[in-house]
Amino acid sequence: MPRKPPIVIRWEGLAFGATSYDVPLWVNPNRRSGRWNIAGRGCTQYFSLDAEAPYAELLRSEDLRTEREAQTYFAVLWQVRVDDGAVVDYSTFEKAEAAGFPAEALVDDDHERCQAEAAWLRSHNVRGVLSPCAALPESTNLTLFGPRTQGAWDTNVKLASTLPTQRIAQGHPPPALVSRTRFYGQTHADLLEYRSGQGRLFEARPGRGTRPRRRS
Repeated sequence: MPRKPPIVIRWEGLAFGATSYDVPLWVNPNRRSGRWNIAGRGCTQYFSLDAEAPYAELLRSEDLRTEREAQTYFAVLWQVRVDDGAVVDYSTFEKAEAAGFPAEALVDDDHERCQAEAAWLRSHNVRGVLSPCAALPESTNLTLFGPRTQGAWDTNVKLASTLPTQRIAQGHPPPALVSRTRFYGQTHADLLEYRSGQGRLFEARPGRGTRPRRRS
């Protein structure tokens, strides 16, 4: 059965991104593949809803697992103001599964399913997606599809592709963030809690006849 078209929301707020270069936004296709993009196929902007998660994403991506390694990495932290009316809300595992997208895929070490989902969302004119942060449990990411241009912080935005942007910090990742970052090959604590909660809920609802197997 074909999936129903995605339901979009308007999302308005502040988001944060960390880069190792002097520009925060892509106007040309990304040179590297990420969770929601394939290199060379369109522009994708990666942000988080708190200021620590972007650093955690960098630590995870670069596999910097010790404080010493983390303090060798220099990044610029940006703040952007977003107001977009075509964002899909997969900010929780429950919301994603209700929309027909598997919870595990959102934080899987393999990005293939998210990349395919991004292509499907783009085909329905979706401009962004909220999702759990794979690198920092309890945080949320905001990914925007398509090119965006940088505007001054006090810009009166007239084009949806313009994001008011400001540089708010530069330097090394916050101390002790390494210990809270989820690296490749590690379990995602929020996903584990979500699946455990589903198991408890299932056991509290005795069914009739043959008991179906618990999902894993």
